[in-house]
Amino acid sequence: MTSTMRDSNARFQGLRQIRQRLEALRLAGVTEIPRLVRGRPAPLKPSLTPLRKSVETEFHPSPIDSKTVERAVAVAASDQAPPASIVPTAPALPTVAASPVLKAPERTNRPTRSSPTSVIATALFEEDGFATPPLPSDQRSNALTVLAEEVSSCQACPALVASRTQTVFGVGSPTARLMFIGEAPGEEEDAKGVPFVGRAGQLLTDMIVKGMGLTRDQVYIANACKCRPTDAEGRNRTPDPSEIRNCASYLDRQIEIVRPEFLCLLGKTAAQAVLGTPLPLAQLRKRLHRHRGMTVVVTFHPAYLLRNPSDKKEAWEDLKMLMSAMGLKPPGRS
Repeated sequence: MTSTMRDSNARFQGLRQIRQRLEALRLAGVTEIPRLVRGRPAPLKPSLTPLRKSVETEFHPSPIDSKTVERAVAVAASDQAPPASIVPTAPALPTVAASPVLKAPERTNRPTRSSPTSVIATALFEEDGFATPPLPSDQRSNALTVLAEEVSSCQACPALVASRTQTVFGVGSPTARLMFIGEAPGEEEDAKGVPFVGRAGQLLTDMIVKGMGLTRDQVYIANACKCRPTDAEGRNRTPDPSEIRNCASYLDRQIEIVRPEFLCLLGKTAAQAVLGTPLPLAQLRKRLHRHRGMTVVVTFHPAYLLRNPSDKKEAWEDLKMLMSAMGLKPPGRS
């Protein structure tokens, strides 16, 4: 990997970490970060009440014992101070010589110095959670092509580089309202360089066309991992956490270029990778999420549904929830 690529990946990894930190602060009820003044450290001291509420409701939907909450609150409170590198500092105050005679200060029209300016956490990024403004629609296709070329030369995972036929980037409309994100390419995807073209891909196409009344050309489809992971026998396997991390900046940039309004995350691996949560699929389904200004629905991966067809009814409920959020109605229904 070239130094330019490493710098680019490091930048996007850093932005991703900052966004996750700010989102954690927002969920904890923190609305402002004090500006640091030289010589005057101003550690953030958030109230434990919103932290406790956040821990109980966001990370533990079911009742939990009080000791678990207190431990989580203590950890969250100790991790609230933002990195010094992202908090601007105010200029040092001028030194004022002491006067030998004390007397009342004269009234002047000079404005008094206000308390240190606060930095609103959400103002560090655009309201939609992206670090850059949206690209013009006519520039997005070219931006995706440039990114795909960068991905094709990635050497971050030696085992995947050695076994892959090619990288599998993404396909669909660069201005799509809806983006589907799966886990990783399979054997057929690795051979053709296009995501979701095997049996699971056909089921996804049916979900898009027959279920939602859209076409594949109207949506954008990608995977969390851009190379096919295989086991010792050459069979498909779930990408490990390091492989997901190595592709995270590429997926972030895909999303940032397309800038969809809605995300549909297919399976646990994709959901955990995008939302940055360890929660199981069962706790992520059946509700709408907000992520970087986008509405997110989590459902089963099509490959899982092929193995467990009885869960297709549950997947249909997820799709109906997504369509309702998008203002769509199932085909053939008024």
